[in-house]
Amino acid sequence: MKNLKTNLSIITILVVFLFLAGTMSSCGTKSQKEGEEQTEESDHHEQDSSNTEDHTEAGHHDEGTDESTSETMMWMPGDQPFTGMLKLEQGNEPSLTPSVTSESDGSKVLNLTLTGEKVILLFDGALENVGANLQFKTNSFQGEVAVVHHYTDVSNYDYVSLTSSAMKLGRVENGKDNVMDNKEMKMPTDWATLTVSSAGEHYKGLLNEKLINHGHAETRAAGQVGVLLSGKGKVMLKMMEVMKLTE
Repeated sequence: MKNLKTNLSIITILVVFLFLAGTMSSCGTKSQKEGEEQTEESDHHEQDSSNTEDHTEAGHHDEGTDESTSETMMWMPGDQPFTGMLKLEQGNEPSLTPSVTSESDGSKVLNLTLTGEKVILLFDGALENVGANLQFKTNSFQGEVAVVHHYTDVSNYDYVSLTSSAMKLGRVENGKDNVMDNKEMKMPTDWATLTVSSAGEHYKGLLNEKLINHGHAETRAAGQVGVLLSGKGKVMLKMMEVMKLTE
């Protein structure tokens, strides 16, 4: 009888030991799993935070700065005149009395006052097939506003130009002006966009997205793109975009 009680006690102890061991193992596994889940959650949170910071940095853009990719260049006025990609190539800066003002929408405007001289502003780099948009406005201005391209010097470039009476598409070669197309047109009284497209032997001039000029000429060596102003009065520039085109 005594041996039976002893055996029962031993069995009871083993059962209790196995139960405790199983409980400890289960708790350990659960704890480990919770720890892994917390680690994964922490890593995920850190990754989300990193992604948020990356998106914030990528989305942050100061007004009045230039943008550039392998296919597009864009200029907008900075806080000071003639800063950024569009550089003054020809013209006397002090005589232009340049200033930068802000529109009601916050966009900046470069203001120039011409007194009869010719002014040229250019982007760096040479392009072959190219498209360009210029946002401009004039005030009491008598003269020419032009987008130039394939520019190598003041005597050699292609252009689309606008005056108070006409819009022209042409090529200046060794100082000689060869007009491809000429249409009657008045200078806009409000903000306008002057556009040129040059792809292969095809040339187009547009005003506010409407096709005005169309011409053909031989292709020429790559050159710079920019703005040519000539005359008297005030010209305001808000944005210029240059795009690399395919034929």
